[in-house]
Amino acid sequence: MSASEPQPERTTAHLQERYGAMGLPVRAMADERSLLVSLPVGPAPFESPAGPLVVERVVFATIDAGRIKCLRPAALFGLPILDVRDATDAAGIEAVIRRAWRERVEGLRDARQWLEGLSLETNWRRGEACLSFPLPGESPDARVYLNDRHEAVLPGSGPLSGLALEDRNERVVRLDRTLESGADLECHLAAHIDALRRSAQKREAEDRARGLERAPSPDAGTDEAGSRTVQPVPARRHRPRVLLVGTKLLEDGELREALERQGFRLATARSETEALMRLTRTTPDLVVSEYALGRSDGASLVASTRAVAGIEGIPVVLLDEARHEARREAARAVGAAGYIVGPREPNRFVARLGKLVTAPGRRRFTRYAGRFDARLFGITAPCIATEVGRGGVFLATDARVDLNTAMHCEIALPELGRQVGFDGEVLYRAESQGAFPGLGLRFADISAEDEEALITWLDRRERDRSATGR
Repeated sequence: MSASEPQPERTTAHLQERYGAMGLPVRAMADERSLLVSLPVGPAPFESPAGPLVVERVVFATIDAGRIKCLRPAALFGLPILDVRDATDAAGIEAVIRRAWRERVEGLRDARQWLEGLSLETNWRRGEACLSFPLPGESPDARVYLNDRHEAVLPGSGPLSGLALEDRNERVVRLDRTLESGADLECHLAAHIDALRRSAQKREAEDRARGLERAPSPDAGTDEAGSRTVQPVPARRHRPRVLLVGTKLLEDGELREALERQGFRLATARSETEALMRLTRTTPDLVVSEYALGRSDGASLVASTRAVAGIEGIPVVLLDEARHEARREAARAVGAAGYIVGPREPNRFVARLGKLVTAPGRRRFTRYAGRFDARLFGITAPCIATEVGRGGVFLATDARVDLNTAMHCEIALPELGRQVGFDGEVLYRAESQGAFPGLGLRFADISAEDEEALITWLDRRERDRSATGR
C-alpha cells in the first residue's frame, strides 16, 4: 500500500460518515474492516421473467472505499461486486444495483434461450435470480438449477439421494457451448453423476476398511465417581477443506495431488464472484487464491470474505508470481493470512498450510447463542447445543470425552423443522460455560443437504441479530 492510500481504519470511518450522510443505517461488522449498510429502495419492482420481485430494502457490505457486495435479499446476493464510487447519494447506489440486476437477468435470458434451443423446458425460480430444468428421467421435483450460463447445480434428490458427498460443490457441473442437443447435455450430466457415485462408493469402502462404519449406539456407563463415561460411536475425523481460487491454481495438478495426499478436501472457484457463491454453500477451513484474478484481485477477495456473515475470520492466503510491494501491503491491510511469492515446492507449501489450519488464533467462525436439543450417539448423557456456527458447536453436557474423539451428533433446528447431523471431533473441553460443563466440537463431516440447511439457519440468525442490533 502506498503512502497516499488510506489506512483501513480511516477508510472505515470515512465510509461510516459517507453512508451516514446519505441517511442510511450503518454498523460495523465483526472484523471492524467492513460495514453493513441498509438501503431502502424505491417502489418499482425488480423485473424478471418470473414476475416482479418486490424489494423494500437492500442490505450490502462494504468491500473497500468504493465497492460493495449485496447480501440481502437472497436474489441479489448473486450479483457481482459493485463499484459505487461515483454514487453521491442513496438513489445513485440504488441505480447501480438495479443496472447490475438487469444485466444478470439478461444473461439468464441468454442461458434460457440456449437451453430451450436444446429442447429443454425451463422455469424461473421465483424470488431468486436463477433458472431450473427437470433432470431427465427423474421426478419433476428433481430439477437442475443455473445461477449463470456457465454452470449448473444438480439436485440433492433423485440419483444423488443418499450419496455421502464430501462437499456440495461436487454437485456443480461446468457447461459449455459445445453441447449441441438435449441428449448431449443429458449425457454430460449423467457422466458427472456416475463419477460422483463411484467416488462416494470408494469413500465408503475406504471407511469400512478403516473400521469407521456406523455402529448401533452402546449405552454409557459411569465411572467410580459417578460421572458419565462415554463409548462414542465411530465417526469420521476432521479433514480440512481448502477453497482454491484462480484458473492457474485449478490447473496445478501437483498442488492438488499434494493437498489430497495430506488429507485436504478440495473446493474450487475460478473468480472472486464464483468463490463468494461457493462460500454461501460450503464452509472451508482455508482459502488459497491467486493474487491476480482478472477483473478483481486477492485483496478484494479477502475483503469480500470478511463481509460474509459467519466466516469473517477465515484465513485467506494469497499467491503471487513476483513480489509487488504495493500488493503485499494491500494484502496485509485487509488481513490476509499470508502473501507468498514465486515458485512453490508443493509438499512444503502444503505442510505450511497444514500448520496454518491447526495453529491457534482468533476465532474463525461466528457463533450464535441459543438452546437447542442435541444428541451424541453412543452416550445417554443429556446434551444441549448452546452455541452453533459454521465451523462447529458447543454442547452443554456432563459427558466425559477425551480430546480429539470423533463422534456423531444431531442438533434440532426448530425454525427449519428438521435435524442436522454431522460427525464432529472434540476440540476442547470446558469446565463450565454458563451453568454447564461441555464440549467444543468442530465439524469433521456433514452432508451437503445438512450443511445447506445449517447455513440457511445461521443466515436467519444473522438477519435477526442485524435487525435487533445485537
